[in-house]
Amino acid sequence: MDLRLLGNVEIESGGSIFAPTRSAERCVLATLAFNAGRPVRVDTLTDNIWGDWPPPKADETVATHVRAVRRLLAQAGGDRQLIRNHRPRAYALHIDPSWVDYHRFRLGVADAASLGGVSAAAAGYERALGLWRGEPLEGVAGDWADARRQAMRTEQLNAVCALLDLRLQLGEYAVVAAQARQLAHDFPTERVLVLAMRGLASAGHQALIPEFVAQASERMWQTANVRPGAEIVALGRRLASGSMPVTVERPASGSAPVSGVQMTATHNGMVWQSVGDQIITEG
Repeated sequence: MDLRLLGNVEIESGGSIFAPTRSAERCVLATLAFNAGRPVRVDTLTDNIWGDWPPPKADETVATHVRAVRRLLAQAGGDRQLIRNHRPRAYALHIDPSWVDYHRFRLGVADAASLGGVSAAAAGYERALGLWRGEPLEGVAGDWADARRQAMRTEQLNAVCALLDLRLQLGEYAVVAAQARQLAHDFPTERVLVLAMRGLASAGHQALIPEFVAQASERMWQTANVRPGAEIVALGRRLASGSMPVTVERPASGSAPVSGVQMTATHNGMVWQSVGDQIITEG
């Protein structure tokens, strides 16, 4: 049985898909899956489903949704008692976290980051990212789902950037340039800009950098009301002019790859700020 949060909230079992019919039921399943093996208070489920506007007799309504999720687990070949009542006023989904794709993704990312070889680490990130099927928590409405969805996307984007850093080290410059430029349309952040510029410069396409930076800057303004910092703009100019040598530093054997990414929220948009430059050095 596979509980899926990295796309539609659903259960896959024996090649069949079992999906809750209501947003509230999807929210209950997702909340319990995030906290696999740990009790979740009824108040938490109420907040996650309705936020500041719970209905009358919210506890009874939550219990109704929990019963629906229990039936779904049984239809998928599981046991209704996988969801147990806990005191005071709590439920817990008693499964191994490895049954949940989101937990497998996080474990896969942690394992990839701990691997010493660049190729092995890249393969690890690819496996972890391959678990994503679309927008996380698809079909779950509400402020909690929106906030959690954004946090999950941040984790995904960090993993993507870590993988692109490794691909630069492997000499896959054209691949990095293409993927980072495409990523920059939806997530025009400083970190993505740097990756795209590195890829373009290393692949010999310096002439494309000025136009890319201008377009990405405009997208950044539209989505986050910020512009690339002066250091990023200056880096683009140096790479475009060819005055800055691009050196790919391969980590020493046994060392863990470093993604060098820090995520912050600005004006309801995500701004990725480089906290280190492990690949390009200035001569």
